[in-house]
Amino acid sequence: MQDFIDFIDYVSTFYGPGGVYDMGVTRLDVAIATGYYLSGINLSDFAADSIDREHVRDVLIEKMGYTFPVEKSSCTA
Repeated sequence: MQDFIDFIDYVSTFYGPGGVYDMGVTRLDVAIATGYYLSGINLSDFAADSIDREHVRDVLIEKMGYTFPVEKSSCTA
């Protein structure tokens, strides 16, 4: 169970408010998306690594309506 909680925290530091790729994702939505992702894979394939994090990100975008932040260009025309 602690591994699951640690993974939720890890994903939240990337996609939650103030995260590396701030999508404004709530911790609860990370948990829901992780559960959805885990329901579709063999649990022995879950490593709680960056690959799994990106799969959860895809669920957050494709199934839960979040959007990946777009980097703003500093170029002016």
